[in-house]
Amino acid sequence: ARILREVVDALAYAHRHGVVHRDIKPDNILLADGHAVVTDFGVAKALEGGQAEGRSGGSTLTSLGVALGTPTYMAPEQAAADPHVDHRADIYSVGVLAYEMLAGQPPFSAPTPQAMLAAQITQAPEPLTTRRPACPPALSSAVMRCLEKRPADRWQTAAELAPQLDPASTPSGGIQPTGAQPSISSGSETALRRTHPVRVAALFAAASALVLGIVAFLMYRLGLPDWVLWGAGVLLLIGLPIMLVTSLHERRRALARTTAVVTPMEPGHARWFTWRRALLGGGLAFAGLAVVVGSYTAMRLLGIGPVGTLVASGVLDKRDAILLADFENRTADTTLASSVTEAFRVDLAQSPTVRLLDPQGVRDALQRMERPGSVTITPGLAREVAEREGVKAVITGQIDPVGKGYVLSANVVSAATGSVLVSVRETASDQAGLLPAIDALSSKLRERIGESLVTIRANPPLEQVTTGSLAALRKYSEALRLEEEDRPAEAILLLEEAVTLDSGFAMAHRKLAVNLSNMNVDPQRQLEASTRAFAHRDRLPEIERGLATAWYYGNVEGDRAKEAAAYRSVLARDPDNTVALNNLSIDLFAAGQFAAAESLALRAASLGRGQAFTLNAMVAQIAQGRFPEARATLERYEAKQPGTAGGTELRGLLAGAEGRLDSAENIFRRLRDHNKASPDIQININRSLARVSRTRGRLADAEQHARALMQAAEAAGDVANYLDGAIDVAYLALDFRDRRDRALETVRTALARYPLEKMPPLNRPYPRLAKFFAQAGERETARRL
Repeated sequence: ARILREVVDALAYAHRHGVVHRDIKPDNILLADGHAVVTDFGVAKALEGGQAEGRSGGSTLTSLGVALGTPTYMAPEQAAADPHVDHRADIYSVGVLAYEMLAGQPPFSAPTPQAMLAAQITQAPEPLTTRRPACPPALSSAVMRCLEKRPADRWQTAAELAPQLDPASTPSGGIQPTGAQPSISSGSETALRRTHPVRVAALFAAASALVLGIVAFLMYRLGLPDWVLWGAGVLLLIGLPIMLVTSLHERRRALARTTAVVTPMEPGHARWFTWRRALLGGGLAFAGLAVVVGSYTAMRLLGIGPVGTLVASGVLDKRDAILLADFENRTADTTLASSVTEAFRVDLAQSPTVRLLDPQGVRDALQRMERPGSVTITPGLAREVAEREGVKAVITGQIDPVGKGYVLSANVVSAATGSVLVSVRETASDQAGLLPAIDALSSKLRERIGESLVTIRANPPLEQVTTGSLAALRKYSEALRLEEEDRPAEAILLLEEAVTLDSGFAMAHRKLAVNLSNMNVDPQRQLEASTRAFAHRDRLPEIERGLATAWYYGNVEGDRAKEAAAYRSVLARDPDNTVALNNLSIDLFAAGQFAAAESLALRAASLGRGQAFTLNAMVAQIAQGRFPEARATLERYEAKQPGTAGGTELRGLLAGAEGRLDSAENIFRRLRDHNKASPDIQININRSLARVSRTRGRLADAEQHARALMQAAEAAGDVANYLDGAIDVAYLALDFRDRRDRALETVRTALARYPLEKMPPLNRPYPRLAKFFAQAGERETARRL
């Protein structure tokens, strides 16, 4: 800027004396003792003297006699050989000279002098700041005005141009004399601070955290796959060095703009490192990620390609029953397969999309196939059962040892063709990693079947809803196997061991309470197990939690309203849960809501094969006087379970309800005679025969059947039913024969044989005994009981 100022001063002097130089260029500017000297006024002299010869060291156009001057620095009017060229041509040449000094090259370049002259006339120069961003705006503006095509648009005199260079040539203007230290304005200091690499890195880290937070929120809210978050993280890692390099380039530019210190020309690639391009590139990268995610999601939901789910592609429908086969164990640990299978079953049971065929349904199917209920469900047997039951697919699994760890794999297999529809795999480094691996394996499988990732991620970890103790899980799964083999007493022992290993194992507590209740033993222990399961219900899957809560309110607190509410919460989550359907129907029946009870029991009977479902449905129908409907319900059960004792018993109960007492008695007698080895059947059928005989007024037969009940109960060690039978015998003497003394003797003899104090407290029939003694006139005994 100082050199330009001295050149312009010299031209101002010449112009005041009526001389136009016409050939301002670097060759004609000499430096003497650091001061600029304008030389070679040859063209001007030639014009004055009429000579065409010029002594410039530039192009020979000076001597052609047409357009005098050097094409690279020639004003447009000179290039056009305008005879009226004036001092403003020198202003243009100064602009070209200044442009080249600042940018390192003149504003135009061309292969021939003729092309250069054409460019001077027709082309607009590229802005100086584009080639030299560090040029101060005031200086750039002054130079670009010199380069205007029309002389009237330029600075009109050198004296007018000179003051424009003064601010740039002083320390306050940003350009210092040689040896001076740069001075930075407050605005420039701000720009330098903004481009500091540490500040850029900190801002980038904060922005990255925000972006990852947004991506994670969308991932969990919309059910996007996990790799979306990883993809965003990779893009941000790639973006960090780009932003740091961009900050260095922008910092150099800011420093150059501040000081106007001449810096080497930036390499070609440097122009790509600007804030605008960096931010635009980052936006495009994330837009690309969004396109990939959108395409993946669309393909998954539409069932297209390898990412399409089984539900979306129409292979399965939502809530279609699927049969889970036992995992194939290839390790030396023989108990591992049952534990893994049960844990896998628990995790799949949390799914609102996947519905496993219940174990009772599998056992019933095996019974019809004349197979034992405890047989291992191999993939081949699973397919056979599935085809018989109309199930479309089975899930098979395998455990392979790898060093100290395991490889778990699971497949969804077509029941009809045996083709593998979905295959997933997961590894566990050791036994401690088995439960997390099962959890991950189940999640992958549920996703491929068609469940939303939103609900999959909402499920608590498998370890949290079962047990963190693999040993306890082994005991639990083995107990379930014994339960299937109708060995409840042994199952109870293993469940006791499981809850000893993990006192918070809520599923084991619940299963223990159910087994004790089914065996009708140790009510006190039942109560304790139910209470423990309820206390640790947060460690149960949602459905199991609802069942445990209902069991607690129904069997411990006796609150039917809360019990019914808990069962309704289970059905809201799983409308096909037969336990909740059946037990809620019992609650509604007790409340006198027979139609609602019938509806629920019928649905349970249509989904399951248990006799209790059909019995409850029939009882609700009989209570409404709907005998034809009750008969139709019975016939549906017998079609599914032909020739079973349960069906025969139901037929006898219906005959008795309809008043066909001869038929009912014959059915019960045949059933009793054909099942002499079953204490439970002997107890129940003798009770039914006693009721039929009492209804018909055949008191001797009724007493005989009641005493047969007592005998069967005593043989089975069932003291509660023994006392119940004795009370039935006593009522026959009290109500029909007016033999109060005999009635009291019968009950007292039974109590002497089996004293109440030797029975578990909750097994003692206090209510019925109190009622009997009150009716027999023993009011004090009744009040004590």
